[in-house]
Amino acid sequence: MKIILAKEFESDTKNQMSKIFVDGFFQWLKFFTKDKTKLEKTFSHMFNLDNFYISVINDEIAGMAACSDGKTPSVILNKKEFKKNLGFFMGSFAYLRLRHEFEKKYIHLKLTAAWGW
Repeated sequence: MKIILAKEFESDTKNQMSKIFVDGFFQWLKFFTKDKTKLEKTFSHMFNLDNFYISVINDEIAGMAACSDGKTPSVILNKKEFKKNLGFFMGSFAYLRLRHEFEKKYIHLKLTAAWGW
Protein backbone atom coordinates (compact mmCIF):
# COMPACT_ATOMS: atom_id res chain seq x y z
CA MET A 1 0.00 0.00 0.00
CA LYS A 2 1.15 3.52 -0.71
CA ILE A 3 -0.30 6.92 0.08
CA ILE A 4 0.01 9.64 -2.55
CA LEU A 5 -1.53 12.95 -3.52
CA ALA A 6 -4.56 12.17 -5.70
CA LYS A 7 -3.33 14.28 -8.62
CA GLU A 8 -0.28 11.98 -8.86
CA PHE A 9 -2.41 8.90 -9.55
CA GLU A 10 -2.53 8.18 -13.25
CA SER A 11 -5.60 6.03 -13.72
CA ASP A 12 -9.24 7.11 -13.63
CA THR A 13 -8.75 8.97 -10.34
CA LYS A 14 -12.01 10.88 -9.96
CA ASN A 15 -14.19 7.94 -11.02
CA GLN A 16 -12.56 5.61 -8.50
CA MET A 17 -12.84 8.25 -5.78
CA SER A 18 -16.51 8.75 -6.64
CA LYS A 19 -17.19 5.03 -6.31
CA ILE A 20 -15.65 5.04 -2.81
CA PHE A 21 -17.62 8.18 -1.92
CA VAL A 22 -20.94 6.72 -3.10
CA ASP A 23 -20.31 3.39 -1.37
CA GLY A 24 -19.50 5.18 1.87
CA PHE A 25 -22.47 7.54 1.85
CA PHE A 26 -25.06 5.52 -0.08
CA GLN A 27 -27.49 5.30 2.84
CA TRP A 28 -27.98 9.10 2.52
CA LEU A 29 -27.35 9.55 -1.21
CA LYS A 30 -29.97 6.97 -2.22
CA PHE A 31 -32.59 9.64 -1.50
CA PHE A 32 -31.57 11.24 -4.82
CA THR A 33 -31.48 7.93 -6.73
CA LYS A 34 -30.92 4.29 -5.85
CA ASP A 35 -28.82 3.85 -9.01
CA LYS A 36 -25.21 3.78 -7.80
CA THR A 37 -23.86 4.27 -11.33
CA LYS A 38 -25.81 7.54 -11.70
CA LEU A 39 -24.56 8.70 -8.31
CA GLU A 40 -20.97 7.86 -9.21
CA LYS A 41 -21.26 9.89 -12.42
CA THR A 42 -22.92 12.73 -10.53
CA PHE A 43 -20.14 13.08 -7.97
CA SER A 44 -17.04 12.22 -10.02
CA HIS A 45 -16.49 15.85 -11.06
CA MET A 46 -16.33 17.34 -7.57
CA PHE A 47 -12.97 16.27 -6.14
CA ASN A 48 -10.16 18.84 -6.05
CA LEU A 49 -7.25 16.45 -6.55
CA ASP A 50 -4.79 18.94 -5.05
CA ASN A 51 -6.47 18.48 -1.65
CA PHE A 52 -6.96 14.72 -1.54
CA TYR A 53 -4.59 11.98 -0.50
CA ILE A 54 -5.37 8.45 -1.58
CA SER A 55 -4.21 5.03 -0.48
CA VAL A 56 -3.40 2.76 -3.40
CA ILE A 57 -3.32 -1.04 -3.33
CA ASN A 58 -2.57 -3.01 -6.50
CA ASP A 59 -3.03 0.11 -8.67
CA GLU A 60 -6.54 0.78 -7.31
CA ILE A 61 -7.68 3.44 -4.88
CA ALA A 62 -8.54 1.86 -1.54
CA GLY A 63 -9.30 5.00 0.47
CA MET A 64 -9.11 8.78 0.46
CA ALA A 65 -8.85 11.75 2.78
CA ALA A 66 -9.01 15.49 2.12
CA CYS A 67 -6.76 18.14 3.63
CA SER A 68 -7.36 21.83 3.07
CA ASP A 69 -5.72 25.07 4.09
CA GLY A 70 -9.18 26.59 4.61
CA LYS A 71 -8.80 28.71 1.46
CA THR A 72 -8.93 26.11 -1.27
CA PRO A 73 -12.04 23.90 -1.27
CA SER A 74 -11.61 20.14 -1.35
CA VAL A 75 -14.93 19.69 -3.12
CA ILE A 76 -16.39 21.92 -5.83
CA LEU A 77 -19.92 21.11 -6.98
CA ASN A 78 -21.11 21.76 -10.53
CA LYS A 79 -24.87 22.24 -10.90
CA LYS A 80 -24.79 21.17 -14.57
CA GLU A 81 -23.32 17.78 -13.63
CA PHE A 82 -26.06 17.21 -11.06
CA LYS A 83 -28.82 18.08 -13.54
CA LYS A 84 -27.22 16.04 -16.33
CA ASN A 85 -27.02 12.89 -14.20
CA LEU A 86 -30.07 13.19 -11.92
CA GLY A 87 -32.47 15.16 -14.11
CA PHE A 88 -33.51 18.80 -13.87
CA PHE A 89 -35.59 18.70 -10.68
CA MET A 90 -33.71 16.13 -8.59
CA GLY A 91 -30.36 17.43 -9.86
CA SER A 92 -31.23 21.00 -8.90
CA PHE A 93 -32.51 19.90 -5.49
CA ALA A 94 -29.47 17.70 -4.81
CA TYR A 95 -27.10 20.49 -5.82
CA LEU A 96 -28.78 23.06 -3.58
CA ARG A 97 -28.96 20.69 -0.62
CA LEU A 98 -25.43 19.34 -0.91
CA ARG A 99 -23.82 22.67 -1.74
CA HIS A 100 -24.71 23.76 1.76
CA GLU A 101 -23.01 20.67 3.21
CA PHE A 102 -19.88 20.59 1.03
CA GLU A 103 -19.11 24.19 0.20
CA LYS A 104 -19.47 25.92 3.54
CA LYS A 105 -17.51 29.13 3.58
CA TYR A 106 -14.73 29.43 6.08
CA ILE A 107 -14.92 32.32 8.51
CA HIS A 108 -11.55 33.68 9.47
CA LEU A 109 -11.48 35.41 12.83
CA LYS A 110 -8.89 37.83 14.03
CA LEU A 111 -8.27 37.20 17.69
CA THR A 112 -7.12 39.97 19.98
CA ALA A 113 -6.24 39.86 23.64
CA ALA A 114 -8.91 41.06 26.04
CA TRP A 115 -6.38 43.36 27.68
CA GLY A 116 -5.54 45.21 24.47
CA TRP A 117 -2.07 43.70 23.91
